[in-house]
Amino acid sequence: MRNGTTLLLLAAMALAGAACLTAWGAGPVVAASLEPTDSGAPSAMVIFPVGEKPNPKGVGMKPVVFNHLIHEKKIEDCVTCHHTGDPVSCTTCHTVEGKAEGNFVTLERAMHATDIARRDKGNTPQSCVSCHEQQLRQRQCAGCHALVKPARNAAWCAVCHTGAPSMSSQQMQQGMAGKLPQAQNEALAAEVALAKKPVEYLTGLQAPYKVVIDALAEQYEPSVFTHRRHVSSLMERISDDKLAQAFHTRPETLCSTCHHNSPLSATPPKCGNCHTTNIDPKNPTRPTLKAAYHLQCMGCHKAMKVGRPLNTDCTTCHKQRAPQRAD
Repeated sequence: MRNGTTLLLLAAMALAGAACLTAWGAGPVVAASLEPTDSGAPSAMVIFPVGEKPNPKGVGMKPVVFNHLIHEKKIEDCVTCHHTGDPVSCTTCHTVEGKAEGNFVTLERAMHATDIARRDKGNTPQSCVSCHEQQLRQRQCAGCHALVKPARNAAWCAVCHTGAPSMSSQQMQQGMAGKLPQAQNEALAAEVALAKKPVEYLTGLQAPYKVVIDALAEQYEPSVFTHRRHVSSLMERISDDKLAQAFHTRPETLCSTCHHNSPLSATPPKCGNCHTTNIDPKNPTRPTLKAAYHLQCMGCHKAMKVGRPLNTDCTTCHKQRAPQRAD
């Protein structure tokens, strides 16, 4: 009987605790917790459009859930982001309107600027976007992104501007005023971070084994493109890359590496659907089919520093056709 009473008491305490959390406004109870950071900073935080006015113009965009844990593992020093050396919240100095403490650099500018002048003294600041673009220029991503530029569209913005499903309007107002209690902020951020699941990309086994490119087979034999091998190689490069996983939110994303202007699809149209053998008078700036093939293939190999085949070694990709006998 005593055990039964104890169980009922524990159950009542659990229900009371859940009710307190709901009344407190922190949203649903987070069953699991994020791994702690080495620095002791919050593992994830919601960055609100903090401003002096009750409804600043930045309120039209959802707040950003910043995963501090993932970013901390990728950088060597906190001053990469906290460029003043003072590890305080970004909105301490950068607000929607801008303030003297941040040289009147607005929050939007601080997070998205790409034309940041190098500082002669001290640390040169980096924005979220400038740091990400720097990563795209590295060899790991360069093969795709030397040719394919991320579209600054609604889907691109939504990767970061997620908000939190359980966030109340009261919490939003508190966040914009910079007055949301830290515990509530962390609970909302953890809710979003823990709910994110990796995308199951199309694999090499789902792609054609080989593709025969024969649209221009006159002087040379058709080129046999090892399609599956190339897809698998790209998959290996993003399988453990959190940045790539964050922005590549569709299973067919890798197809756009080569089929760069086609709608995302597992069965994209052939290159010849857009690129013609001769210059199209209606689209004079569009590369011809031959140029398109070579710009994509050679451009990717060059960006990723692939040593072979050489750009001048034509017969590695397409054997020279034997001269026809005159009968």
